[in-house]
Amino acid sequence: MTTSEFSNQFDILYDNVASKSAPGLDEYEKSVYLTKAQLELVKGKYSNQNKYQEGFEGSEKRRVEFKELLSTYKTSTSETFTDNIGDSSIYSIPSEAFLIIQEQVKLGYPTVNDNRIAKVIPKTHDEYNIQIRNPFKKPNEDTVWRLDYSSTDIDKRFVELLSLYAINEYIVRYIKYPEPIVLTDIANGDFVGMELTIEGSTAEATSKLDQSLHDEILDRAVELAVRDYKESNLQNKVQLNLRNE
Repeated sequence: MTTSEFSNQFDILYDNVASKSAPGLDEYEKSVYLTKAQLELVKGKYSNQNKYQEGFEGSEKRRVEFKELLSTYKTSTSETFTDNIGDSSIYSIPSEAFLIIQEQVKLGYPTVNDNRIAKVIPKTHDEYNIQIRNPFKKPNEDTVWRLDYSSTDIDKRFVELLSLYAINEYIVRYIKYPEPIVLTDIANGDFVGMELTIEGSTAEATSKLDQSLHDEILDRAVELAVRDYKESNLQNKVQLNLRNE
């Protein structure tokens, strides 16, 4: 669906659902709702919060819907920090990484160049505190632990890996944040000088997700807009969150 089609169909649906007294929306406002709707749909489809209770790869339809968001990143270079835990290593992954769906490492075990494949297991800090003292649950030649790591660097996302052996390479596959939908160049025209952005973007761009999702994005965006201009309650919001297919 082109940006013009998104805009025109948004207007038609919005006029049909909202009362004629509802305020009209400009291209920037519609872009905000479309971008928000797109992200909500991705979250809901990934976490089973949809009417079919299907997860990320629960059906062929799901796999098609998510294929444009899949990306793989590999790195053999760790970061230098002084506040990591014990002998852990800090690795950066792209800031576009939204949800990690699969990860593994190549270990220097039993020799430095062995490249033994080990799976990475996400751990909370509470789990770390409890299990690190248990010799049967600690990282070994087959497993590496991952802890979340915070940093002020907005251009990178960091993870902390705890391994019994040296890590030769960290490989992660993830779902990217969907790129924003921007219906018009909001740095020019009616919006010149207003310094408006949609998640940092100003250039006109349609959804990069599969075409099969565009109508769902549009419907959700209109529902979000109508909800904001009408009295709503918790039950309505919960039902709205379950509208994903």
